[in-house]
This record gives sequence, structure tokens and C-alpha cells, in this order.
Amino acid sequence: MRKLNIEELRHIQLEILDDVDLFCRENQLRYSLCGGTLLGAVRHKGYIPWDDDIDILMPRPDYERFASSYHSDRNVVLDLRRNGACLELGLKVCRKGTVMKDVELGRSLWGVNIDIFPVDGLPEDADAHCARIIRMRNLLTRICPFYKLLTQQRTKWFVKYLLKRVRYPYIGSSRKLKERIDTLAASYPFGSSRLSGAILGNYGEREMIPSEVFLEYGTILFEGREYRCIKGADTYLSALYGDYMTLPPMEKRVAPHLYDSFMV
Repeated sequence: MRKLNIEELRHIQLEILDDVDLFCRENQLRYSLCGGTLLGAVRHKGYIPWDDDIDILMPRPDYERFASSYHSDRNVVLDLRRNGACLELGLKVCRKGTVMKDVELGRSLWGVNIDIFPVDGLPEDADAHCARIIRMRNLLTRICPFYKLLTQQRTKWFVKYLLKRVRYPYIGSSRKLKERIDTLAASYPFGSSRLSGAILGNYGEREMIPSEVFLEYGTILFEGREYRCIKGADTYLSALYGDYMTLPPMEKRVAPHLYDSFMV
């Protein structure tokens, strides 16, 4: 295997995004750059200089259609709701012939990828709904068999996992818990609620945003390419980041290095 540098990693991610963009346009599926990727598009016209991933969102109906219908000769879609050995709850579109290895554990997970998150409707008591999902996700971090285990020794790993399950009792597997979280998130239809959000992402309550933000789409430049973007980008980015056009302090301009990427 050959380790990929940051330029090669980004090149593959952009190729994947190009393919997803084409598939969505051909099949009338809505999507938008989101999170740090959308912030990078608005503030830097491309990647945030210290970032190394791509995130997009889709309204739940489009998300489910994409999960069941996407096909490509070069890429594969992984539905991580069905994977009990990781914390992620969304979709990953991965490049075939590549692999990413966890820096701490050295285990192979998936190929070079982009992440896709669903946008769901929220009830009127959105705070309580979001808090319940956060509690369930916190439980997931405690019972997921691999999360934050810093040793590769099988015996120690197994003992730690058993201790976690005793300390945080839950009848069921981490996969079943992930399915419960996803079902709860999808229980309020997109488009019929005052608030919506990609609440399975990493921003918690900040993802509770007026639904109209996710109803209209335009385009935006990212690394010299044109991709889809919610027209309410300012409202969305302000909710997530506050004064998003101001650069963070120098010491925070570092992305956590979680994975090394390889060409097989």
C-alpha cells in the first residue's frame, strides 16, 4: 500500500463529490455542502486550509433514496447505521481501492470518502428532542466496542469492552442503538416542521434551524468547481459558527488527524 499525501487525498475526495453531484443532478436529488465544507466554500472558496474532509447534507427523503440507489464503478456507499463498530450515523461514499486506517488503533475502516448527513424535521419541543438524541449518542460512545480504546492488545481490549458494558448497561448491541437513534431522528417528516436540522451531525442544538433554510438550493464554488448549496447558507453558518467569517486563533487552525489514507 502507498500512503496518500494531503493533495492526493483531497483530489480523490473531489472526484467522489463530482460523481455524487452528477448522480444527484441526474436523479433530481437535493444536496448541499455543509459544515466545515460549506464554511470553506464561503470563506476560502475551497477547503479550509487546515481541513481534510468533505461533508454534505440531504433532506431525509433524498438521503434515503440516495442510500438505496447510488451506484458507481469507482465508489461504494456505506450505510454506517448498519455498522456497530463505529460511532458515525450517516453515509460515507468511499473510493474503491483505497483504505483509511485509524491512527490510534491501526485498524482499517473504510476508503477515502465524503460524509453525507440527513436533514430531519424537528418537533415543537425541539430542545427536548435534541437532548434525547444527544443522550443516546453519549450512551453509544460508552458501549461502542472500539471507541477510544488506545490499545491493540486483544485481551486488554476485550476486558475494557466488558467493563464498559457492565458500567453502562444497555440491553442490545451498539448497532441496534444506532438504528434507534436514526429512527428517532427521522420520526418528524422533513418539510412539515417549523425547524429542521442535520441533528445526527456534530453540532448538537446548533443544528436546530428554520426549515426554510433547507428548501431552496443554488450553487457555490469550491476548489474551482460548482456544487449545490442551500440558499440560506448565512443563517445556517451563523447558527453553527457565529461570526463565521472571522478566522479562529492560530492555535486552533489544526484539524484532528484521526486517519492515515492509503492506495491499495
